[in-house]
Amino acid sequence: MSLNVIDLIKGQLGPALVSQAASQLGESESGISKAIGGLLPAIVGGLANNSDNPAVLDAISNASSSGILGNLLGNSANSSWISTLLSSIFGDKVGGIVNAIATYAGISNNSSSSLLNLVTGATLGSVGKYAADNNLDKSGISSLLSDQKGIVSTLLPAGLSLASLNIGDWAKGYKFDNDGDTIKQTVREEPKVEVTRSTTPVGTDPDRNNSDGGGSIWKWLLPLLLLLAAGYFLWKQCEKKKKPLRPQ
Repeated sequence: MSLNVIDLIKGQLGPALVSQAASQLGESESGISKAIGGLLPAIVGGLANNSDNPAVLDAISNASSSGILGNLLGNSANSSWISTLLSSIFGDKVGGIVNAIATYAGISNNSSSSLLNLVTGATLGSVGKYAADNNLDKSGISSLLSDQKGIVSTLLPAGLSLASLNIGDWAKGYKFDNDGDTIKQTVREEPKVEVTRSTTPVGTDPDRNNSDGGGSIWKWLLPLLLLLAAGYFLWKQCEKKKKPLRPQ
């Protein structure tokens, strides 16, 4: 079973640090906690997607000796090398992540930016310490990060997605929620139309033939019969006039 590095990092981001960060940034503890919960899988996902990036591997390898875990709020908040690393991982999407997390957690953009650096520092420090404790070289660190791709998809909190973070094309390979459901596509069913095929050849409809044929016959037959009757009547009258009168 793959190690979930997020579990390692959470140990550095407990209630004490949340409370301290909330006080220092002027935010609510719930907002800070919510922001950290959204940033963790996004940052780990970004590192996993850059598991062969030399800058990432160097940063993790050097993190164990940097003492960054000793004072996360002080060492991470305004660290230029962390900002440079984030740009290497996310490119021009860093601002979008900051905005999305600020909106999601209900905190300011400045606080969101500080927390992005803080969580990145905690991630690098935690993974670096694990690598040092387990004698992992850069190849081992790369494998460890790559293994996280199958874990990150289950860790985004409800209401936040990699898509909404607008991280980049690499996010398409991850699920966008943590409810274990597959993305459902609505299929619109077209109404079924039943077609009954007639066995009667075209032009041989019996009803139509009877009605049309019968009507057309009487159109010429009836006048003919009347004409014959009239002729017979006239012929009879002429016969009567031709007969001589008998003598009395």
